[in-house]
Formats: sequence, C-alpha cells, structure tokens
Amino acid sequence: MPKIKTPLVTKDLKTKVLRIRRQIHQYPELQFEEKKTQKLILDELKIIGIKGRKIARTGVVAMVPGRDSSSKKKVLMLRADMDALPMDEDTDLEFKSKIKGKAHACGHDTHVAMLIGAAELLKRKPVGGPVKLCFQPAEEAGVGAQVMIDDGVLDNPDVGAAFGIHVWAGIPIGKMGIVLGPCMAAVDEFDITIKGKGGHAAYPHVIVDPIYISSQVISALQSVVSRNFDPIDTCVVTVTSVNSAISYNITPPEVKLQGTCRTFSDEGRKLVKKRLIQIVNGTSRTLGGSAEIDFRQMIASTINDKKMCEVLWKASETVLGRKNVFEDKPMMGGEDMGLYLREVPGCFGFLGMKNPKKGSDAMHHHPLFKVDEDVLPLGVEILYRTAERYYS
Repeated sequence: MPKIKTPLVTKDLKTKVLRIRRQIHQYPELQFEEKKTQKLILDELKIIGIKGRKIARTGVVAMVPGRDSSSKKKVLMLRADMDALPMDEDTDLEFKSKIKGKAHACGHDTHVAMLIGAAELLKRKPVGGPVKLCFQPAEEAGVGAQVMIDDGVLDNPDVGAAFGIHVWAGIPIGKMGIVLGPCMAAVDEFDITIKGKGGHAAYPHVIVDPIYISSQVISALQSVVSRNFDPIDTCVVTVTSVNSAISYNITPPEVKLQGTCRTFSDEGRKLVKKRLIQIVNGTSRTLGGSAEIDFRQMIASTINDKKMCEVLWKASETVLGRKNVFEDKPMMGGEDMGLYLREVPGCFGFLGMKNPKKGSDAMHHHPLFKVDEDVLPLGVEILYRTAERYYS
C-alpha cells in the first residue's frame, strides 16, 4: 500500500474505528436481526454528541448539523449497510465471528465503523451544510433500502444526494474505483416448475419427460442474451439449480428450476422477463408439458449520477492522490443502494482493500474473506471529504 496520509483521522479515532469494526465483526447479525449493531451505533453516536433514532426496525438515522444552517443545497446523506451473511467464517482472525452460521464476509462491519468515524469528524469539524447518516439493515436481502425509504429516511429534511462506499476485494488497497453511470445490475430471481407425465423410464413413448423439456428450456433461455438483447447492452440469464426426484428407472412428473437475471436498463429488465415467460411456456407446451413461473424483481440497478461521481472522485483524490482514483467497469452484482439513487442523485464507489501480503485477497462472500484494516481511516476521511466537497 502506498503511503497515504489521513490528517483528519487521529490516532485515537483510528483506534476507535478499529475497535468498533472488530466488535461488530465478532457478533454478526443477519437481515433485520441487527439489534446489537443498532444499539452499538446509537451508543457510539451519543458519545460523539449526535442523537440517532431507530428506523426500519433495526436501522439508524441521525443528523449532523453543518456550519451554515442557511445552505440552499438539499441535505447530503451518507449510507452504510449493517447486515452479515448466513455462512461460517474460516479465517484465523482473533476477532472472527463468534456466531455459528453467521459472518461479516462482505465488509459491512467496516462500512458501519467508517461512517461512525466520519460522523465524529463531521461533529468536530462541521462542513458547509447538514449531513444525514443512514445505517441500513438487510442489504444482502435487497430489501433494507426500500424499508428505509418507506420509513422516511429521505425526508424531514429532504435528501438531495446520497453517497456510499463499499470496501472491495478486487481493487488493491489505496485505490478507489468509480463507475460513471450504470454501476451495478438489477437483480431478478425466478422459480420454474416444468410439469410432464411421469412413468417408467423404459417406456419414454407413453410419458411426457419434464427432464428433457427442462434441458430444452435451459438451452432456449440463452437466446434471450444472444438473440433478443442489444449486443452493446448487458444481460445475464443463469439457471442455478435443477431439481427432480432421483431414480434410475423412474421419470419424475416435474422438474424445478431456479435462477437469476441481471440487467442494467429498465427496458432490458422488462424484455428479459417477457421473453423468459414466453420461452418457458412455449417450449413446455410444444413438447407436451406445461410450466409454472414465479418471476420476482428483487433489486433495481444502481446508476451513478455523473455530477455526483465528480464529487466522490475529487474527495477520493484529496485522500488517495490523483493516480489512485480510476474509472471502474460496471458489475453484474446487485446492491440496493440503487433504490436511493432512483430517488436522488448520488454515487456509490468501490474502495480497494486487496492486499495478498495480509491475506486480504479472497472475494466477498467467501469463508476466507478478510479486510485489510488499513482501509478504515481511508474510508473515514473519504466520507468526510465527500460531504465537504458536496457543500463547497
């Protein structure tokens, strides 16, 4: 990691942020279970002198006043997600998860700690206007942002822009990747039941084989990407599971498929759903069977506003240096940060934390996922500088 100075983040603040991150890491909580994390956030904000309140069941929202109460700009919101993943951690960390089947294997614990650190800076050294702090539950389920919005996180006072950063294992520590425009994909899920007529496997002529129909459906679904989608647009249609009764000599009456679709544009999202339904029903009927389809639109695409990208870009350059901020490529993963950015302009950036020398090179959602904790002061100062730049 290049030597990067974070002059606003004192040694005591670094120690505090590290302690908070490790405490959250040891006691991970899944979607809408984040009561301990919620209490920790409220307690830490109170120590700083910031009054937070509960929202969206297990979330927290708080306001930090700015220097100028007459600022004409609408309020800036900084967002951090809080929830862990339903998986075991397999690292050698002294502060590894103490809860079996739960782990912070995506970095949300660091996001909370960094935003609390930024809150202390904002309180100690106010920027040109007020900042709303958004600690959001249930990002991994793709529903937390909408619950926060429904509970009024963008209102009273009205939010004019929203920013968030995600520590990222695919980027070397000390660098920031920012996508200009469509950033992360919309995420949709489907369950399909292909129905046929089961029977003895030795007599295929008197049955309707749902396994054969399913194979044709899976193959035909690939035409959505190759023959229906604009080649310069981006789409993924993936069947991730195929299940049926297991036997050597019995053809089952039905087969269940499940999978995901990823798109960036609203038009593309509608097209994928339409063609998937047409292909599944048409192929099944043609081959003598039928189908039941449950198609669920889960998370909207995350689209960065180019003017707000400039705010985060300049703030990141202030901390990391001009050479360490770069234009990143869109990703097919999903993020419910996109729901805020449907309502207000903003930017979601990717702060590098990859460091093979410290074992911080396993990807997100992996049992060996580790964060190089040198990223924490970088994130704290970038969040603060983003608020400073927004009001400048």
